[in-house]
Amino acid sequence: MRNDVLEYIGLNLENPPRELDTKNEVHMQSYSGSNLYKVYDYISVHNLEVLITPLDRTAELKERYREAKTLEEYLKTDNQKLKKTFMEILDLASVNEIKKIEELQEKLNKKIPDLVRYSENYLWQIYYSEQDNKYFMLFPANEGETSVLFYIIKKKLEKADTKIFVPINKLDYSGVILSKQEINDMENYIWLFTNEWPNIYEVCNKEIYITGKTKIIDVFDSFYRNVYDSKEKAKGFYMLLKAMFILSTETNYQYTFKPYVNEKGELELKYNGEIVNTSNLTEFIDKQTELKKENIKKLNTEIEKNKKILEELKEYVKEQNNIYVMQEKQIAMFLECKNSFFKKISYFFKSKKFTIPKTKIDIKINKIGKEEDAKIDVINSYTIKELINVSLELNKIERKAKDLRADIRELQIKKENLSRKIKNASEYIAEIEKHKKSIFEFWKFTNKDAIPALEEGNANGDNANKNKILGVFNLEQDLDILGTKVDSLQRQKLTQNEMNVIFASQFCIDAINNIDDDKILEKVLNKLKAKADKVKEESKIEDLLKDYRNIKTIKSREHRETERNEISILNINQSTTIEQFREILKKCKKTLDEALEKITSITQMPIYVDYSNCNSVSCDCNENCGKNCSNDLKKNNEEKERFIIGEINPVKLINSKNVNENEGKNINKTTTNNNNNKIKLKKLQIKDNTHILYFSNIIFFENQNNTLPIGMDLSTQVLIKIAENSSKKKDSKIEDKEKEIIEEINLLEKINDFEYKIKTILIQ
Repeated sequence: MRNDVLEYIGLNLENPPRELDTKNEVHMQSYSGSNLYKVYDYISVHNLEVLITPLDRTAELKERYREAKTLEEYLKTDNQKLKKTFMEILDLASVNEIKKIEELQEKLNKKIPDLVRYSENYLWQIYYSEQDNKYFMLFPANEGETSVLFYIIKKKLEKADTKIFVPINKLDYSGVILSKQEINDMENYIWLFTNEWPNIYEVCNKEIYITGKTKIIDVFDSFYRNVYDSKEKAKGFYMLLKAMFILSTETNYQYTFKPYVNEKGELELKYNGEIVNTSNLTEFIDKQTELKKENIKKLNTEIEKNKKILEELKEYVKEQNNIYVMQEKQIAMFLECKNSFFKKISYFFKSKKFTIPKTKIDIKINKIGKEEDAKIDVINSYTIKELINVSLELNKIERKAKDLRADIRELQIKKENLSRKIKNASEYIAEIEKHKKSIFEFWKFTNKDAIPALEEGNANGDNANKNKILGVFNLEQDLDILGTKVDSLQRQKLTQNEMNVIFASQFCIDAINNIDDDKILEKVLNKLKAKADKVKEESKIEDLLKDYRNIKTIKSREHRETERNEISILNINQSTTIEQFREILKKCKKTLDEALEKITSITQMPIYVDYSNCNSVSCDCNENCGKNCSNDLKKNNEEKERFIIGEINPVKLINSKNVNENEGKNINKTTTNNNNNKIKLKKLQIKDNTHILYFSNIIFFENQNNTLPIGMDLSTQVLIKIAENSSKKKDSKIEDKEKEIIEEINLLEKINDFEYKIKTILIQ
């Protein structure tokens, strides 16, 4: 191995060439900065001094430098310890590894990685000495990756000068495009909007690369990559981020800007679905300022009207309260008269008929409309400071208006409560008056053992009947809780037959939905028959190896359960005819309907259906349909109920897609994205108590031994039923309106260091 490496790099240890001699001493400096791998450049191998240190990369830099010796010393020394160390380094080297480094650097000389950093960048322990204006390599001798040293030696021995693209450790940004402070500020700004720290690289003192990862609409992860080759462009993006940062923080986050990745893979910001960039920032500030001012005017008008309404309500409630107090006195007198003969006679002859004073008031609460609905004509030009001041002023007025509305609502509840009490008291008094036609009838009425009690009003008004509002479903935080609850629920309520059919529906849902279409039934049946043959062969082997102690795992949790099998559930064999299959599917359909009636959703959440290659927006075909999809409901206008298998986690849908013709191309190149290259998802909003079935763990295993872990660890799919081509749905709690694309997002995904792909997701 030693000879192979030495021969390949052209090094004679008996007579080390002068090209490897140290030209000048390299002086260490403080390197107070902590910028590891933030500055990249092409440097000449001939001008690179190589130092070898016995310490690894984790040791203190000063200690590594203090223990280091030049390559020349290792090659021309009589010190046996140094010779032994060099031979150990040589033993670990490989010609193949050296060739890989050569190939990588050849690629790097043609193209910088899209995200700058590459997987082998840690191998280059290269620093810059400002005092000597020289680069040096501090090679760690005791680490396993040693081929990089011999790659450098090989290139030093070649006549042609080779430049390598490497990170320069501990080197501060040059400030040519952006100052160090501006870059540090930019990191903070981007963190606020993406909740992830970006990587900001300076490349060859002439380009700034801003790269990182962000979540798009809180579900999808995407890389982003912004490159600025001029001070003007970089400064423009910096000032935009600064403006958005100030606007967000100084207005107490009245403005929330969401990250967005455009079709070039660049990070941009959106407010209320609209992109805010350097070209429309001024227009955005002007429009928002005018909008806030207009809302202040509307709120002030509302406040003045509601002040009057509040006073009227107070007066009205006061009158109602007085009426009820008089009614209470009348009733109290009647109840008191029951205690003696003389009091009864006195009440009958002295009490007058009670009449309710007339009070009437028509109260309407004024509310301001949404900001987005207002049409604003921008006349003046404003600054960010003016927008912030107007926003803070509007916030104060909104709180005042909100407090007024709350006071009015409280008085309205009190008014409604008093109205009920007055009504109940009036009916009670009317019952008393009805028996005052004669002294004998009144005497008889007052001597009854039980007299109807006076009903109290409802202290909370109609609010007591309001449904509880559930929080927004968070996929990352709530999925485990959801899985535990729904799996426990389905184990309790579903029969074994129902669970079997739910499992099997994954493989024949298209046939169930098109039970009268022989072509679809034949296609699905043939696939099941082909699988039946395979299952038959596998089962023979399994029978031989069958062991009741066979342990399986689900996310590191062990169990001893038998997996369900769609072939045995559907009873498919080679002699099964289409008519027999149709009868089987009819029973399955009935069973699914019965199972759906038993299970309802426990939270509100969205589910997603993929219809990328289908003409039908609502297609649920497991075969990805294709252009000749027989599920195209646009071919007829009939109403048709359909089972749909949806996905709680949309990321699984887009990850399952095949790489299309544009994916994998360099993002620096212009690619055309037409509808055939876009992933289309339909979003269905599941409300509380919607009829739904979950593909939880119990759907996949029989659990006869009661060892199956509880949860949704194997799938995040669900099954629902909706009515197509009709505004009348099978379940009105499922929002499934025909609508235009409501969200278009781009995801920048990494293939390797040099290749990235853009996925465009259309969400309807």
